[in-house]
Amino acid sequence: MKSFALYSLLVAATAQAGLIPPTSNERIDWKYEQKRQILGTLTWLVGKGGKVADPAGAAPRRVEEKSTSAVPGVRRIKMRYGPYSVPNMNKTGISGEPGSLWNYPDTAIPKPCTECTIVSQRAGLEYPDGKNANIDTGMWLHHMVHLTIGPGRQDATCFGRTSLPHFDVGATPANSERYFSSGNERTHVQIDKLGAAGTKAGYHLKPADKMAFIVDLMNMNMEDKTVYLTMTYDIVEGPLPAGWKDIKVVWFDANQCGTSEVHPPQESGKFVISGGTWKPNFDGEILGVGGHVHDGGEVLKVLVGGQSNCDSVTKYGETPEYIFTGMGGMKMGAAHGVATKHISSMTTCYYEENKIVRKLSPDQVWQIKGHYDYDKFEGNKDEKGKQESIMAIALMYVGVEPGTQLRGTAAPAAGGSAAPARPAKGAARPAPKGAAAAPAAAPAAAPAAAPAAAPAAAPASEHAGMADMGGMAA
Repeated sequence: MKSFALYSLLVAATAQAGLIPPTSNERIDWKYEQKRQILGTLTWLVGKGGKVADPAGAAPRRVEEKSTSAVPGVRRIKMRYGPYSVPNMNKTGISGEPGSLWNYPDTAIPKPCTECTIVSQRAGLEYPDGKNANIDTGMWLHHMVHLTIGPGRQDATCFGRTSLPHFDVGATPANSERYFSSGNERTHVQIDKLGAAGTKAGYHLKPADKMAFIVDLMNMNMEDKTVYLTMTYDIVEGPLPAGWKDIKVVWFDANQCGTSEVHPPQESGKFVISGGTWKPNFDGEILGVGGHVHDGGEVLKVLVGGQSNCDSVTKYGETPEYIFTGMGGMKMGAAHGVATKHISSMTTCYYEENKIVRKLSPDQVWQIKGHYDYDKFEGNKDEKGKQESIMAIALMYVGVEPGTQLRGTAAPAAGGSAAPARPAKGAARPAPKGAAAAPAAAPAAAPAAAPAAAPAAAPASEHAGMADMGGMAA
């Protein structure tokens, strides 16, 4: 695993040096993003956290549970991934984060099936004995990214662009897609919300697909901790059910195709961080949308044509596990600036809950805005007393016809990646005048769990993110 990661790291660093990065404003430094990702990976390569062996007496890695889904034939599979060793808060990685396993790439991720359709999914964090790991015991599922790698997989918002999360797992936006994510609020994706009669779509995992994670965990304890990232899937075994739509996911991000992190523009009061604009590059029906922000966040708005189509609203400290009082009642060391009440849930928008539009159209303009208010909700501060980096992310699940590809791209050959037939409408712009064409990325050597990276596609498109004050237009 470490030899693969080191090789991929060197390949990514070399390849990206010649690629044209996403345009951004001065708050997002692309070279800094690359350096920080490399340092984060090197942290665990030199032994400060990462994947370890199962401790003695650990709970089973895979169990079948009783499903609550109303869809006929659904099986519920709970998978325990890792385990991951997370350094204690007195250990600072060379990327600068204390008590952190920072953006750890894991390409050895077993699927819940050989072929099936996922209708529901939820992430969690557990100790080896199966007990829940959360903020009340000093552990934190900061965020995770779940990617699918395989023929026909394309990332709708990073296709044709340099993308750190895809490079991180030895893939590209032309042969993989980010399809699920979770922060510590652990939002439940419920495509089966309409029940037995109304559920006619799901995320179809094919036999050739591989899975990969990017895992970011925090430990506010005085000793290292070992935890498992759990994933609970409700699945229908076999091919996509007859008459069902497949699902394609649109990933919106204030720092699109980067580390997703943005420096807060101010230390107190209200402000807004915004993602770049996106024009739909495929057709489909919107099934559900969910958002993610950090502590201090109030609402994540998903806009179309400048109007909110979905408001994903935060709730704080709804149960004791989301309240941090420190270990032994004291917040010490790097944990001194950690908030007391943390985001425990964010609302979602399914089907008719999307206010304005339900179908994608190439003339639409989509964008997200993360609204923060440090006077209303406490943020997390670093050891210097400064507000830590924040995020604004939304995932939109779209029902599509099976085999749907991004507009303007050719269908993939067997075992291959889709190639641009012409620039995908709304997905990429020509390189700036005088800029060199982006060279092809060197292929990353991958183990069985991750195929070799396809050549990088076209130059950059929309800006990666921006910050605007007090709700002013970005």
